[in-house]
Amino acid sequence: MKRTDRLKSSVRRLIAPVLRECPRECGIVSITEIEVSPDLSYATVLVSALHKSGIAMEFLGKRRSALQRRMGKLQTHKTPLLRFRADLSSEQESRIDELLR
Repeated sequence: MKRTDRLKSSVRRLIAPVLRECPRECGIVSITEIEVSPDLSYATVLVSALHKSGIAMEFLGKRRSALQRRMGKLQTHKTPLLRFRADLSSEQESRIDELLR
């Protein structure tokens, strides 16, 4: 298994339990993708929320420093800086479907 794949797996295991704590008005919140920079300096986590993705992003932003500290405790060669981005692809797909109808 490549180092980037191991890192992605570690990030997913670290963040997934926190997503369950998102406010109820966000609906189901999930990780859609994790992108790791070639030099392993950054791990960008794409997050999708069924409702109110802005609230979910704010929630994760408030927990980023605690997650970053926990990330530093993992046995990895280099600790990447965590970044969160809203994955709006499903919203865009729904909009396109509406326009096509």
